[in-house]
Amino acid sequence: MNEILKLAQNGCANYGGDGRCLVTDRTCLYGSPNADIRRCSWFETSVLPAEPAIEARYHASRGQVDNKPRCEHCGNPFERKSNRQKYCVECAVEIRKQKQRKYNREYRTKRAL
Repeated sequence: MNEILKLAQNGCANYGGDGRCLVTDRTCLYGSPNADIRRCSWFETSVLPAEPAIEARYHASRGQVDNKPRCEHCGNPFERKSNRQKYCVECAVEIRKQKQRKYNREYRTKRAL
């Protein structure tokens, strides 16, 4: 956890020079002995992703195996290529085909009338 504190000191915008968090006006969570219990969402979303190796160890120490999003169709973790991506690559192809079939069916019924 010492590397987590160093990362907070060097990269966190809310870390004050005296070891205090500027947002909570308390000692930085990662400098206190209770850091295993509490979490800082700013640190986890803004600072930690800059160091993937430290991020993996951090989440593993908290019992989180992966920090990846899950596909809405199959539920498997996948690597996002954009922030709006909801499906893994394999499921995205199938979902697109299903949507296109539905659109074509509706279009043909409208044209037949």
